[in-house]
Parts: sequence; C-alpha cells; structure tokens
Amino acid sequence: MKKILVSLFVLSLFFTSGIALADTTDTFAITITCSFLSLNLRNYDDSGDYGTWAIGSKNTNVAATMVSTEGIMVVNTANVISKLSAWVSTQAANWTNGGSAGADVYVLELKPFDSSQATPDLSSGTATIETTSDPGNDFKTGLAAITNQWVYAKFTTPTSTSTGAQQTITTTIKVTAE
Repeated sequence: MKKILVSLFVLSLFFTSGIALADTTDTFAITITCSFLSLNLRNYDDSGDYGTWAIGSKNTNVAATMVSTEGIMVVNTANVISKLSAWVSTQAANWTNGGSAGADVYVLELKPFDSSQATPDLSSGTATIETTSDPGNDFKTGLAAITNQWVYAKFTTPTSTSTGAQQTITTTIKVTAE
C-alpha cells in the first residue's frame, strides 16, 4: 500500500509540473492630482504684468475709480474652487487704510468681474481692504478652477492729510482654496 501511495504521489508531481498557469500577477494604476493654487496679475488685456495704478494728484475726500484700461486681470490657474483676498502689504508713508476715510486714513475697495469692464461699476458690491497682513479681506469667493477675474479698485483719499507728498501703497492679492 505504501508503494502505491508513493508511486501515485511521484506520478502526480510529474503531471502537475507541466501544468500551464494562467496570469498569476496583475497591475493597477494610481492617478492623483494635487490641489494647485497659482495666480498672476496682468494688465486688463493680458498685454503684460500689472504694475502700478498711478492715480495722480487728487483733492482730499475724493474717490478715484479705475477705468477699463487700469483694471487688473487676475490669471487664476488654480485647479480647485478658490477665493481671492487682498491686504495692504506696504503702507503709505503718512497714511493708513481703514473702513472709512478720516484724517490721514484712506479707503481701498476692490470688486471682481468675470470679464474686462468698459465702465466698471464700483458704486456697490465692493470689498473694503482694511487689513495689512495675510490672510487679508476676501473679495471673491467660489471662484471656479482655471477662471480669470478682472479686478477694479476704488480709492478714497483721506478727509485731511498731514502731508502733500506722494504716497505709495502696495497691495497683495492672494488665492486660497475654499
């Protein structure tokens, strides 16, 4: 009996070693997209990088509004829904920003549009930029991925000023994921 079992065992090894096996391995792919946030500030017509809004000389307590050719094209290359915020990153030498004009206090307002504006209406719907650091004041939320915005500003001079010297103010615009 032992001989028969050993013989069957050896015989089974002989026949199973010649068995053709089907695929014993397979693969799978991994795809991933990381959230990507990026923006560039361009001239309203995308002709170059945006530089300076040169308002010029104004009286006190007067609002200056960007005209169509002074607008800022915010080139948004973010691949997620995002928001835009802004803050005054370099303050004027003698003035500060605020929610309402006052002595040596100016008001900066921004408003986004979905396209370049021939005559931007900044009489309502603007966001006042009162902060001087990140994260700033939100002025556009729910911005779809890869969607540009055209931003126009309104600047109200102080009600009175302690200097007649030119003031230079730097504003930062930031994109963040919502």
